[in-house]
Amino acid sequence: MRLLLITYAVILLLGVSAFLTEKHYLANIGGFIAAIGFMLVYFKDRPEEETPQQKKKRTYWYLVFATGLVFSLLFGSFWNTHMGNMAVR
Repeated sequence: MRLLLITYAVILLLGVSAFLTEKHYLANIGGFIAAIGFMLVYFKDRPEEETPQQKKKRTYWYLVFATGLVFSLLFGSFWNTHMGNMAVR
């Protein structure tokens, strides 16, 4: 559970810092972490019988990585001056 919270904190920190500093690269790094994490969790070999605790933890991982992708889209892709042109300058 500790790794889950650390990963969530890193992704939140990258997303918020991208918003505050207007450096979209930080949010894109969070999105990259989320995309790699999705692949690791989704393609991981799971046992035949999973406990409810394991299913719940996998769901939490999916939520953490979905947050990273949303932050990457919002603060990385849409607000930069090259792709989305939503940045006000």
